[in-house]
Amino acid sequence: MTSRMIFRILFRALSLCGSLALVAAAVSCGSDATRPNPLPQLPDFIYVSNAAGGTQLYTWHAGATTLFPGSVAGDAEPQSAAGKIVFTSYRISAANPEIFIANLDGSNSLRLTTDTHTDHQPSISPNGATVVWASTRSGTTRIWSMGADGSSPIALNTGSAPSIPESAPRFSPSGDRILFSSPRTNTTQIWIVNAAGDNPLQVTHDVNGAFFGSWSPDGNSIYFVDGVDRTVIHKVDIASGTDSAYVTGGTDVGDPACTAALCLVVKNATHVGRDIYAYIGAGDAAPMAVLNSSADEYEPAVLHP
Repeated sequence: MTSRMIFRILFRALSLCGSLALVAAAVSCGSDATRPNPLPQLPDFIYVSNAAGGTQLYTWHAGATTLFPGSVAGDAEPQSAAGKIVFTSYRISAANPEIFIANLDGSNSLRLTTDTHTDHQPSISPNGATVVWASTRSGTTRIWSMGADGSSPIALNTGSAPSIPESAPRFSPSGDRILFSSPRTNTTQIWIVNAAGDNPLQVTHDVNGAFFGSWSPDGNSIYFVDGVDRTVIHKVDIASGTDSAYVTGGTDVGDPACTAALCLVVKNATHVGRDIYAYIGAGDAAPMAVLNSSADEYEPAVLHP
């Protein structure tokens, strides 16, 4: 589906509420006359798609999608901060993912890791100075940190035995904390350490495990998906531990990327046919299809200039 087609679908969904069943747009009509136009609320974001065959990075802006400059087959797992994009790429070898960084316009692309082990799932600090990622270079997958130029890689002390696999790190909006996934309590849960890699705190206690962890924009909460049927995006308050449902009734949802106004969420997150929807605020029962084509579209990350 081209960007022009996507924009037309969104425009029709936002302007024609009558009796049309615009499932692809999934915009609430009829009785919800107070619902604001969702399109202007959607942030610019980067995501992964196999529209051209192999996985590549694309950006979304005001209904238009564009191939991220310099992206090639094998690129995935983008994150953004401080006018930068960090991402994983299999461009060197299909069996050896490495971490890359580039400016938002694709310029100054740089390979950060050159190791024979798996290096993936990067996240860049809000000041653009540090990258954390998951690596098997010490044997088990653990959380590592390095300078944004690839310098001084070091394994973080997350408070568990080196044999415990830990993954999916994300810097907090303030840059002083890092969330990550750990099975140290026998189920995978979301944990937090400070940026230096100590003072671990378990944030989620879901009996079925917690996955797809991401931060709220204010850094006070964490979004995640439980490990049962993945129909709920949970929001847990870090200070109180209160776990609430941000949205329910999804279908195999994952990859939440949230602003203060909405969450971009992937449907069919663990299967073929992934699409990106926008839930406009907590409790939204009519999410809008932002990218819903025959290709897989997933791993959205809000762009931060």
